[in-house]
Amino acid sequence: MFENIISNTSKTIVGNVDKIKLTLAAIISEGSILIEDYPGSGKTTFAKAITSSLGLNFKRIQFTSDLLPSDVLGYNILSDDKLKFQKGPIFTNIVLADELNRGSPKAQSAFLEAMEEKNVTIDGESYNLPEPFFVIATQNPMDTSGTSSLPDSQLDRFMISYSLSDLNQKEKILMLKTNISFSNSATEAINWSQINDKKKAITIKDEIYQYVVEIEQTIKALEQNIYISARCMKQIVDLAKGWAIIHGKDYVSHQDIKDTMPYILRHRMKFLNQKDKLSYVNKEILEKINIG
Repeated sequence: MFENIISNTSKTIVGNVDKIKLTLAAIISEGSILIEDYPGSGKTTFAKAITSSLGLNFKRIQFTSDLLPSDVLGYNILSDDKLKFQKGPIFTNIVLADELNRGSPKAQSAFLEAMEEKNVTIDGESYNLPEPFFVIATQNPMDTSGTSSLPDSQLDRFMISYSLSDLNQKEKILMLKTNISFSNSATEAINWSQINDKKKAITIKDEIYQYVVEIEQTIKALEQNIYISARCMKQIVDLAKGWAIIHGKDYVSHQDIKDTMPYILRHRMKFLNQKDKLSYVNKEILEKINIG
């Protein structure tokens, strides 16, 4: 199932197979993804390639300083003396929130609340978002102009964060030769009922849950500015399930946690450069925990 999606997406995106797998694991775990990199690095292209390969409906929202909450969620209009709700672009399966940290705080807040609750409330009326519903957001680094940082409470709603991999010389040449096209790129539609059955069948031993608790305790003992909530701890387990499914397993191992942990903590660590975060998670957190 996933091999075709990975192969199809790789035809458009060069040199990021690990990020494709990670994104798929987050999506089947019902988590949202935050891609952070500099303008022109391929963030939007990557997100479009993933959504096109999944065969789901998706819409793109370009966040700007003048974007209003109603531009995202929708609004009521008067038609034939009756109020009619005009749905916003958030009503789709996958939303690409482009350059999220360029938007106004009000638009960001409205979008992220809808993302968490999976419904929209307008003038006292609630409207459920389609199922499945996922968010792939991109943001520019904070040292680029026109950006504002998202608060911890909003960042915590994203399951994972990453930047796209640097390409070697061979991959750069291949990238220059690649003709990017999203038309007819969808492979087979994912059977979400089958995915849910696989998630229910995943075996997680108590020692894995204990390992997650020990990770949380180790992080708190560091006394660094790392925001780890109960939601984050659940995301660790959920993403490990998705990672196991992507790799054809029916159980979660310690290695599944280790493989995915840096990407869960990346946007929750604000005291390090992006390049230093992976080694920090491994050396200061994961390697300090003894696995029996």
